[in-house]
Amino acid sequence: MQDKLTTDLENDVIFGVYTPGSRIIEDRVMERYNAKRHAVRNAFSELEARGLLVRRPNRGVEVVDFTPDEVDDLYDVRIILETAAADRTPLPCDPEVILRLEDIARRHEKAVQDQDFRAVFWLNQEFHEVQYSSCGNSRLAELIGKHARAAQPIRVVKYDDAEHMRTVVAQHFDIISAMRGESREALVAAVRAHLPASAEAYRAMYNRRFGSRVQTA
Repeated sequence: MQDKLTTDLENDVIFGVYTPGSRIIEDRVMERYNAKRHAVRNAFSELEARGLLVRRPNRGVEVVDFTPDEVDDLYDVRIILETAAADRTPLPCDPEVILRLEDIARRHEKAVQDQDFRAVFWLNQEFHEVQYSSCGNSRLAELIGKHARAAQPIRVVKYDDAEHMRTVVAQHFDIISAMRGESREALVAAVRAHLPASAEAYRAMYNRRFGSRVQTA
C-alpha cells in the first residue's frame, strides 16, 4: 500500500507544486512534509519507477519534463495497449463491474462540476483501472497502469477547460455503454476516442511556453 509521503509528493508533482524540470531537494522535502530522510528517498525511488521523477548526473532528482514528441510516443503506446485490452474484454461485462464503473463515473462527474480537481484526477484513475483490468490479462493491465501513471502530469493540463471536461465525462459513459453491449469494435472505438485529447492539450501548452519549433533535446 502506498505511504502518505509518496501520495502527497505524487499529488504535488501531478498538480504542479513541483513544476516540470524542477529539482527536488531531499532536505526541503524532509522539512515540507516533516519526513525522515529514508522515507524521502523511498518516495523518490517509487516516483522514479512511476516515471514522474528522474535522476540526472550531477543534478540530482528532477520532475520529468516531457517534450510534445515524447508525449506523442507515450500516447501511441497507450493507444496500442488500451485498445488491445478493450479488444480482449469479455462482453457484455459483469454487471457488478458496470455498477462500479457507473458509481465512479457519477462521482467523477460531480467532482468536475465542483471543480475538485484532485478528486477528478483520482476518480478518473480509479475508473480506468477498473475498466482496463476487465480484460482478464493481468500482465497487460500492469503495463497499461505503468504507462498511465507516466502520463499523470499530462492529463491535468486541461482540467480547467469546462468543455474538455464535459467531453471526458461523456466519454466515460460511452465506455460503460459499450461494456454493457456485445460489440468489441464499439468498445475499442470508445477507448480509442478517449485517449488523444490530453496529448493534444499538452502539445498546445508546450508550444505556448516554448514555441512550436522547440525539438526534443
